[in-house]
Amino acid sequence: MTAQASQDQTRPVRRGEARRGAILEAASTLFADRPYDVLSIDEIADAAGVAKGLIYYYFGSKRGLFLAVIESAASALEELTEEYDGLSPAERLIRTLDGFLWWADGHRSAFQTILSGGIGVDDEVAAFYRRVRTRLAIALSQGLIGSPDPRPVLRVAIDGWMSFVEGAAVAWLERGDLERDDVRDLSVRVLGGVLQAVGATDPACDRPAAPVAPPVAAETEVAAETA
Repeated sequence: MTAQASQDQTRPVRRGEARRGAILEAASTLFADRPYDVLSIDEIADAAGVAKGLIYYYFGSKRGLFLAVIESAASALEELTEEYDGLSPAERLIRTLDGFLWWADGHRSAFQTILSGGIGVDDEVAAFYRRVRTRLAIALSQGLIGSPDPRPVLRVAIDGWMSFVEGAAVAWLERGDLERDDVRDLSVRVLGGVLQAVGATDPACDRPAAPVAPPVAAETEVAAETA
């Protein structure tokens, strides 16, 4: 195959990737400010500068496009957490919070839809967000105790604190009467209070959770004692 023939074959692929990318970018921008149920395929096609049929060709449906937007946003947030692996726990926390709030602001309608369980949210959409949430919880535990496996009290506290951050982000996006840095700093201070409560409840909370014995081994021990 000649070099010219190879180039001729790759051009349609590149054009297809460019069109798909343009659709995804336009949809991400529109879904940031418009609820899923009021945004039409026609509006997305107009914003992307493509025929409506191409959206169905690349994504199958509006739901398929919405899933792609959520997955792209989730990947962007995951990449942000990976960038902070070499930082101190405090710096990592602040950067991660900044990244989360930036992500929520840039995808506000989708973010609010996911948290409210509104139209457009199904098991796949929820799964994307749970993946992001789990990744953030692991990053926080790693920064606090050097392990992704916290003891039960700390695990529950991290989950509860993340729910606070989510609620604070929703309230901030709805009212817009605080700066993003204010929301971040408030969240950091709330975490400080949560960690004090965790330490009072479980003095050993700074250690990873003890490994759980496999059920089979436990059953074997019971059988030996009763023999």
